[in-house]
Amino acid sequence: MSNLYYIFLLIHSWNRWIVLIAALVLFTSLIITLSKRAQNNKAIKISSITFLSSVHFQLLVGIILYFFLSPYTQIAFNDFGSAMGNSELRFWAIEHTLLNLIGITLIQVGYSKSKKTVNDRANQKTLLMWMGLGFILIILAIPMGLMSAERPWMRF
Repeated sequence: MSNLYYIFLLIHSWNRWIVLIAALVLFTSLIITLSKRAQNNKAIKISSITFLSSVHFQLLVGIILYFFLSPYTQIAFNDFGSAMGNSELRFWAIEHTLLNLIGITLIQVGYSKSKKTVNDRANQKTLLMWMGLGFILIILAIPMGLMSAERPWMRF
């Protein structure tokens, strides 16, 4: 394993926790604000931007791993047909990547749509729906054994 691959894998692994914490803060703020019919626009704006930024950073690091550094995707690219028969290679080459891309796209769409809403409540509902759907897909794509691959929860 090359040093550069390990460094990027470490960054990708640790940033996952930033994504999860940012999502937890955002969804907690949204649910509390919606249930109390309160206005908490500043906290929601900051937490939604933090969540969006962290998933974009995760995407950038993931793209570098996917196309340039990961031995799993390099093996899959060499023989894509047989890689589809191997559940672990298929997870890294297709499932992990596709679910995360769709999830990040939904999160971005939700953020963009929320900026065009007419009132705070509609903004909060839009964020909760779109970012929530995207986050569910991201959770499914984390290699923690829900699908075929499992990796350490913390890397050092």
